[in-house]
Amino acid sequence: MIYRVKDWNQLYEKAQTRKCKDMKWVAIPNKHDGAGYSTVAAHPRNCELFTAWILILEVASKMPTRGVLFKDGKPITARDLAKRTRFPEDIFALAFTILVEPEIGWLERVAGDGIIEDEKYAKEDVMAD
Repeated sequence: MIYRVKDWNQLYEKAQTRKCKDMKWVAIPNKHDGAGYSTVAAHPRNCELFTAWILILEVASKMPTRGVLFKDGKPITARDLAKRTRFPEDIFALAFTILVEPEIGWLERVAGDGIIEDEKYAKEDVMAD
């Protein structure tokens, strides 16, 4: 299963980031009154979920297609995220389950064929600036 950060280009790409080939930082909205944030904050494992989310954003910013957890022809798994970030695998597995729920909607599942179109869009978007 391939996971993508929902609305990556609208929420996490800025004029400065579109000029960067290798990302060293991520612009993160600081909205704390949205339904998704409220749902995460009310979850019994809220600290783990939010930690996983921030780490997912950081890793997603370094992917060949920013925002899409897919590299070297394969999806990035919870285990891959754990190895990259040195945080527990179970928080990413939890995030993959919870953050795709409609009440939150921070992540979305993407079919394998959707990747090529997304790569084209993202590369054109970066080249436009």
